[in-house]
Amino acid sequence: MCNKLILLLTACLSATALSAQNTTKTDSTKTQKLEEVVVTQRRQLIKNDIDKLTYDVQHDKTAQTKTTLEILKKIPLVTVDGQENIKVQGSTSFKVYRNGHPDPSLSGQNLKDILKAIPASAIKRIEVITDPGAKYDAEGTTAILNIVMMSNTKLQGVSGNVNTNIDSHGSARLGTYLTTKVGKLTTTINYNYANQNKKQTESYREEAYNYVKTGEHTHEYGKNSTGATIHFGNINASYEIDSLNLLTASTNFFGYKVDANTQNTNERWDKNNQLIYKFNNDMTTPGYSYVNLGGRFDYQHKTHLDGEVLTLSYMLAATRQHTTFRQAYSNMVNFPVSYTSYDRNTRERFTEHTFQIDYVRPFGKHHKIESGTKYILRYNNSTSLMDYQGTTPDMESKFKHNAQVAAAYLSYILTAGKWAARAGLRYEFTRMKASYPDGSNADFHTNLNDWVPSASLQYKIRDGQTLKLSYNTSINRPGINYLNPAVISTPTTESFGNANLGSSRNQKLQLSYMLVAPKFTLQLNPYYSFTNNGIAHIMYEQNHKNVYTYQNILKSKVFGISSYTAWTPFTGTSFTLNASMRYARITLPTPSLKNSGCGGGIYFNWEQKIPWKLTLTTSLGGEYGNRVYNPYAIEGHWFYYDFTLTRRFLKDKLTVSLSAESPFIKERSSTYRIVQGDYTGYERAVMKPKHFGIGLSWSFGKLKASVKKAERSIQNDDLVGGGKK
Repeated sequence: MCNKLILLLTACLSATALSAQNTTKTDSTKTQKLEEVVVTQRRQLIKNDIDKLTYDVQHDKTAQTKTTLEILKKIPLVTVDGQENIKVQGSTSFKVYRNGHPDPSLSGQNLKDILKAIPASAIKRIEVITDPGAKYDAEGTTAILNIVMMSNTKLQGVSGNVNTNIDSHGSARLGTYLTTKVGKLTTTINYNYANQNKKQTESYREEAYNYVKTGEHTHEYGKNSTGATIHFGNINASYEIDSLNLLTASTNFFGYKVDANTQNTNERWDKNNQLIYKFNNDMTTPGYSYVNLGGRFDYQHKTHLDGEVLTLSYMLAATRQHTTFRQAYSNMVNFPVSYTSYDRNTRERFTEHTFQIDYVRPFGKHHKIESGTKYILRYNNSTSLMDYQGTTPDMESKFKHNAQVAAAYLSYILTAGKWAARAGLRYEFTRMKASYPDGSNADFHTNLNDWVPSASLQYKIRDGQTLKLSYNTSINRPGINYLNPAVISTPTTESFGNANLGSSRNQKLQLSYMLVAPKFTLQLNPYYSFTNNGIAHIMYEQNHKNVYTYQNILKSKVFGISSYTAWTPFTGTSFTLNASMRYARITLPTPSLKNSGCGGGIYFNWEQKIPWKLTLTTSLGGEYGNRVYNPYAIEGHWFYYDFTLTRRFLKDKLTVSLSAESPFIKERSSTYRIVQGDYTGYERAVMKPKHFGIGLSWSFGKLKASVKKAERSIQNDDLVGGGKK
């Protein structure tokens, strides 16, 4: 067990007395004349509802000079570390929506680049949903980060923003954001280009394993770097037919090419320290490209009954990925295979069509019903070719996987005085079919039925103080990478998917307490979650190789608490703290493995106004304890810190920022310890985090309007291990 960390911040409120001035006397009265009194009230930026927690970005004055990624540091339960990795309640397993629906561009490893390109001034609010109800898909929605764009369409004209950032590694980013409104048509265009220099990701890595059954041990060490060119953007448009009918449409694209390089040395020794084999391995990616294209159309109809809304939606999502890895071996001693190099060529295609109907109907002042249906049609196929240079024969495998998902939900919301309650039930039917055009396996199909209940109860203790208890269930369906049975073999590893995987179910019970005062905000969220059929990443040794595959046998129990504290002691100074702690116990019944540990994260942010109209932002944080996320390993601890200095010019239209990431740290290492299974040991990565950057942002135009959005739309978030990335 780890020691509990308790941090209490207190706010002192001061009272100002008004003194009498210019006093005169008459025969019978005394007249007192007061100077002009100005009464100000601080707007509360955080609101805790029965179904979500909301941060009011629109009325946060500091948002005018920040990117969306920077504003996330101020939002309860959301953390952004020194490498700009985002977590919700200490986990990376969350989904990002734009205006209540998924945007394929807001996913994958480059999410941080996309959020850096969107100015926070274009955002109305950000919603954190940690207990999604029945109206949200059961598919993987354990947490949702919903970014709601500005929706004021009263003004006409053009408004936009151009921004760029360059750092000392040589990486650069250029983005533009443009909004136009003519009559009832509002259009937003966003395009961004980013170039990741290899120096940004240069690192040293080593692995050392001891094998339980044979007494052998291995040592692998080397360096790697990854360069990338990224293009992404979207076009959103809305047309307000009249006050009751709205049409919205959007299209988006996201694509990148990667240039990765790795140079490793591999050694294997027997139990008597006699060398079994040794070789050098050079990996390159002569071909690595990924393209995601998508589009969505919504029709929203409101009635004269306030709050009654009908929405019809269609969404198309398509990804195309082509990957070529080239492995070349040299300086070989007792090389364990009969080839000297190979090319692995993989092509993956994913296409998804989604149709959805949502209906919301209030009854009186205290009751509301939400209902809807949904149908998803998915097509996955992949082709893998292993081209060996040597006597080993080439291997080609083809795999197709199609899925149909039909869902319906019904949700009831009650608000009565200090009480609010929500209860919902969702049913999802899934039919999955797999085929093997190469004849390597027999075709198969399976049907899945999932009932997904959810419930929440909230009590308003007093103004600004609430207590909420919630229960929700989520499911995950495997993507094509997890299902594809193609065997990928190297001299030291072998991996393949499992076409018989089914959906997994996770259940979560959470208590949430929130206190919102004029200068102080506190939120505490203790929770318990468990699963009995999670998709486990299985690792074992066979024929002197590390073998990797997947099975529906994972069992986990997690007890945790996350907290958020914000304090504004006086004008120009603000502090925020996101802290979390979790105890996890994860087991595999076959083979019998048990792993447990306690750890968490601390993320602190200090924003200070200083002379010459400068703003200094200091962030520091990291992870501590023994963090457990799988049955085999324990995550190591690490920390970071950074500084950003910002100044606005030309009537606040031009913003200049200077940043420094870990300026006094030469190297940062993180260790991943494998403590269970057929082999134990560690993986250690060493990076050079120190870098400096300069950013420029220029805003033009005066239009504050943005595209209107349907209040209900499509969100598909079930896949793990393939599909949309």
